[in-house]
Amino acid sequence: MTWGPREKFIYIAILNRDQNHLRLIKYNSKTGEPVDTLFEETNRKYVHPMHPLTFVPGHPDWFLWRSERDGWDHIYLYNTSGKLIKKLTKGNWVVVDFLSFDASAKNIFFTSTKQSPIERQLYKLNIKSGKMRRLTKGSGVHRIILRKDGKYFADRFTSLTVPGITSIVNSEGEYLLTVHKSENPIKNYNTGKIRIFKIKTENNADLYCRMVTPVNFDSTKKYPVIVYVYGGPGVQLILNAWPVGRYAFWFQKMAEEGFIVFTVDNRGSANRGLAFEQATFRHLGTVEISDQMRGVKYLKSLAYVDTNRLGVFGWSFGGFMATSLMLRTHNTFKVGVAGGAVIDWKYYEVMYTERYMDTPQANPEGYKEANLLNYVKNLKGKLLLVHGTSDVTVVWQHTLMFAKKAADLDVPLDYFPYVGHKHGVVGIDAIHLYNKITNYFLDNL
Repeated sequence: MTWGPREKFIYIAILNRDQNHLRLIKYNSKTGEPVDTLFEETNRKYVHPMHPLTFVPGHPDWFLWRSERDGWDHIYLYNTSGKLIKKLTKGNWVVVDFLSFDASAKNIFFTSTKQSPIERQLYKLNIKSGKMRRLTKGSGVHRIILRKDGKYFADRFTSLTVPGITSIVNSEGEYLLTVHKSENPIKNYNTGKIRIFKIKTENNADLYCRMVTPVNFDSTKKYPVIVYVYGGPGVQLILNAWPVGRYAFWFQKMAEEGFIVFTVDNRGSANRGLAFEQATFRHLGTVEISDQMRGVKYLKSLAYVDTNRLGVFGWSFGGFMATSLMLRTHNTFKVGVAGGAVIDWKYYEVMYTERYMDTPQANPEGYKEANLLNYVKNLKGKLLLVHGTSDVTVVWQHTLMFAKKAADLDVPLDYFPYVGHKHGVVGIDAIHLYNKITNYFLDNL
């Protein structure tokens, strides 16, 4: 929803319940009555508007609209009568963030995956001519703060090998000043080596992978592997960026303990175009498993991987995936840990679930196929479920249903509730959680 610059109108993108038909409607802000439908977008699977209109400064009747109508997230220029003036960006890449205009509103600034899906580069585009140029230097991820007039921006750059360089750059892409250069904060530690690479799906699409090898890695030895997985819509795990945060440091902890940690961004994940994301439509968990098993096939090709000691860990959609991989891959994985896992999509949030699965009434077979309660009997390895008891995102009922089914079938299951925590476990209890996860893999893998 967006206010018009003159405050006479409100512009709202409205979806039908099936989320496959969008109407951009102009409303009278005083009466609330619809004035005009500016345009419509349809898609056989789904349309998901994620960004409001952006009006062009000095042109109150022009606005920018982000759409995936051609299969990629691009920027379109419209007028308030609903006429498409021009498509501003195009190509087999996505706009990640629209930042702003310059002072004259002749140029726009945005970050995109044009250089690579695992990079973020800043671009400047002239609205009239369509001429576009990249302003940032260095292969990796650039996080940008743009000055209001667009003359200068702060560029915070990282990559797998660069902890962080903050620079001041002008709108022509000239680097004027290095504000700060971060030292490697773990340079005095013996850490596992990280590399990013690609494998292929059965239809020759690229899947980006990351591997952290154990400290003091010896290719003549055999190592257990922990597959860390998310795999769901709207998230991309593999980026050419400096690894930080609880997961990055936990990966290093496990590398120190002698594990390989492996991750693949399967089809269904973000920033690879609509076809890549929509490959999982109505069948969450199926194509994703296929792609994760492509990763397993790659692991099994490596002489230093102990294929009898494969583990998997994930949270939220990743918890759904970790549990799925434990139950639906003929015991490929010996040990799994799933946090805040979706077990039955009928009990997950309506807009998200129906976008990717349709309703249970319209897609009963898809819901049945994805319902992990139907596979509890397949569990042969060790599985630990953890869940916050006050989780309002993936409600506690998911894990409780799974635990009840396991008890009914006399299937061994490990479970720990984090009392009072929501979808993530934070504070001092996070230490308890990660000690528990670490020890579970040490004890069983």
